[in-house]
Amino acid sequence: MMIMDNEEISITLTSHAKIKIRQRNIDLGQIKKIVSNPELTEPDKFDESLTHFIGSIEGKFLRVICRKKSKKELLIISAFFDRRLTRRKKDDKNQL
Repeated sequence: MMIMDNEEISITLTSHAKIKIRQRNIDLGQIKKIVSNPELTEPDKFDESLTHFIGSIEGKFLRVICRKKSKKELLIISAFFDRRLTRRKKDDKNQL
């Protein structure tokens, strides 16, 4: 599946990603939003070719794991709502 966003970055989903986003009720528009304008990016701890794009969607943090195939092409490996970050944000608010 290919999606072209406004910045002309092509996004391809692996079979695993297609299954997981369907199971987790994640909208493709949400994935496009996060990879186009992430609040945070992190390198993967185990595979240096992977990058984690993170952003908030309706009070939850969506983590999208990608591999850059070229300057204008991303391969989405997986996506999930990261509960650890959501809990950490709540803990930070309680400390203020």
